[in-house]
Amino acid sequence: RNNAIAGERKNMRVITWRGGAHFTTDDVPDLVPGPDEVVVQIEAVGVCGTDVHITQGLFPADAPQVLGHEGSGIITQTGPGIDPARIGQRVVMDTTSHCGVCDNCRTWSLSRCERLQKSTGFYAEYARLPAQCAHPIPASMSYEVAALTEPASCCLSGVESLDHVRGATALVVGGGIMGQLTAALLRRAGAARILVSEPFANRRDAARSMGADRLHDPGAGPLAEAVHEATNGRGVDIAVEAVGKPQLVADCVALTRPRGQVLMIGVCPQGTPLPIDLYDFHYREIRLLGAFGRGNVFARTPEVLMELDVAPVLSEHYALDDVPKAIDATAAGEGVKLFIAPQLSAAS
Repeated sequence: RNNAIAGERKNMRVITWRGGAHFTTDDVPDLVPGPDEVVVQIEAVGVCGTDVHITQGLFPADAPQVLGHEGSGIITQTGPGIDPARIGQRVVMDTTSHCGVCDNCRTWSLSRCERLQKSTGFYAEYARLPAQCAHPIPASMSYEVAALTEPASCCLSGVESLDHVRGATALVVGGGIMGQLTAALLRRAGAARILVSEPFANRRDAARSMGADRLHDPGAGPLAEAVHEATNGRGVDIAVEAVGKPQLVADCVALTRPRGQVLMIGVCPQGTPLPIDLYDFHYREIRLLGAFGRGNVFARTPEVLMELDVAPVLSEHYALDDVPKAIDATAAGEGVKLFIAPQLSAAS
């Protein structure tokens, strides 16, 4: 039988994306964990730029579905094969499982497992997921910080793919959550100087707290001039594109020194070409890296987050019914990281 916290289960609500900017609030049956699964009461969900891009048609996704993939909460049910002692455990949720033995797990990334099982969407009061995807979090970690694990793991995986970070001069283009976390992780990895370019003043202020020692406002002057001044015309050692625009990737390539590294953290729309001079790219021996997904670092990311002061990026909370408002606010650049608090909605 399934094990559950007595008296705490009820019909649950989910926010269903119906295509475009259209969402509905739906009552659905309780989730029942299958073998080796758990059910988690969701306490915090980060609103991701990918959710924004899905509603804008810039990221491939099929409606209808429940979005949300940056979640934390409390295990309330365990399925067959899972120790019921896990009930009540505070966890952060990965969205996919891994087998560890398929070709993708061995040669690429655990997050690309050929036999993966997916969680249900997190814009909901509860989620069902493989038990291996529910990772305990430190006792002193808030649910909001825990929910940063998914984006932080993407950034950590990307930063750890770079060579020679210690002592490097780095440029981060974009001060959203991915740029902020990447700047903090570059600093943690030993980067000597970090320049963050971001149009919103509040995000530039946050970037200062997250590790940047130089800030650039695109509305106040060309980025090339700021990089030239910061590096005496040499170019940066590492450039990170954290927005998801092909032209900004090209700008990063142009502003990187010979044999420098460019890391794509932002997700460009599917099918977009890279507008660069391949001769120049080849001649200067630039290294271009993609960082899409959690890599193999998700499970240890909460402990890394404990080393960082992420308070400057934690922004407003929204009730579950207000998912569309939170997505619109994220698209408008409000705050840095907005959160959905599903139990706030349930209690109101």
